[in-house]
Amino acid sequence: MTIEEKFAALADCGLKLNDQFGVSHLADSWGREALDEPGWDLALVSLGMTQEERPWTPHCENLWHFDTECIDGDGSYVRIANRMQEMALGSLPLSDVQDHVDIDSGKAWLRFKCQGNPMQIDCEVQDDWVDTRLFGKFVDLLAKCDPVKLFIYYDLGGQGCIIGCVTRAEYARLQKLIPAVQPLT
Repeated sequence: MTIEEKFAALADCGLKLNDQFGVSHLADSWGREALDEPGWDLALVSLGMTQEERPWTPHCENLWHFDTECIDGDGSYVRIANRMQEMALGSLPLSDVQDHVDIDSGKAWLRFKCQGNPMQIDCEVQDDWVDTRLFGKFVDLLAKCDPVKLFIYYDLGGQGCIIGCVTRAEYARLQKLIPAVQPLT
């Protein structure tokens, strides 16, 4: 299956390469042969990455190639919350997003409002690893704000994964295409 065929199949599942990018952009990074190899990992990573220069535009609005070793101080959890909101494409209304991360003292938190309701999530500090319990909070909030959508997860092994947001109907098609894609919990 060529990368174009993979992208067409993924677009049918709600995961579309932004119009400003093309396979030629991705071939510059990965090489055409690698993109056409069997399997879905590189197609998902390619869609989930950002442009490799400013302004770091996502290749796909609702898919994210996420590195779990990404907490380096204040702003780290704000970036995560903002990307989760962006991927939900208007279905996760967050405002007043703030965080504090002090790795040395072992304290971290994320604060925001969702539909005007203030929330605080206290995060466990383990060096520069994300507290993955945070994602469960976003899953619950999305279920309340827009039960038609859900966050999805694909394990790349190691510290990398794919996180995305699709409708339940799109997820059903995606799950048939790539059974290893699961709901994020």
